[in-house]
Amino acid sequence: MADIIVVLGAALNDDGQPTPTVRRRVAHGVALWKDGRAPRLLMAGGPTRHATPESHVMRNLAVDAGVPADAVHVEERSTRTLENAAFSKEILDAEGWRKALLVTDPTHMPRALYTFRRLGMSVKGTASPGMLRDGGILYVMGVVVREVVAYPVYRRRVARYLAGRG
Repeated sequence: MADIIVVLGAALNDDGQPTPTVRRRVAHGVALWKDGRAPRLLMAGGPTRHATPESHVMRNLAVDAGVPADAVHVEERSTRTLENAAFSKEILDAEGWRKALLVTDPTHMPRALYTFRRLGMSVKGTASPGMLRDGGILYVMGVVVREVVAYPVYRRRVARYLAGRG
């Protein structure tokens, strides 16, 4: 069993409402919590397209789905994967939580796991299903291309971040 389930955010709609991606990721995190895979959730995501942090909307979705409010934590500053990892690590370290399940889309998972692990976290991935249903084949193909480009960029970005921390 993990100490916590970390659910990575995604941009909200312009009106602050959750996108299908946000809903899918939160639903998967909640299902893992209900299955007893960890006693708590950490919603990770700050304000991107909307002034409301993604994690606040995600917390509300989880509570509405039956997770007690005191079992849902938020990381509300991050705007990209590297920040998700760095700011989540601060919370996990402060609480003494060592093992995490990481929830994101299957296409994003390799880059997210790489980033979290390079920052020293013990994480296992569990991808949220339904990406094709929500976005369609052209959307998924576009995301795959984005991740193929982003992964090597992130390897350099993470290396610079770690070198800067000395």
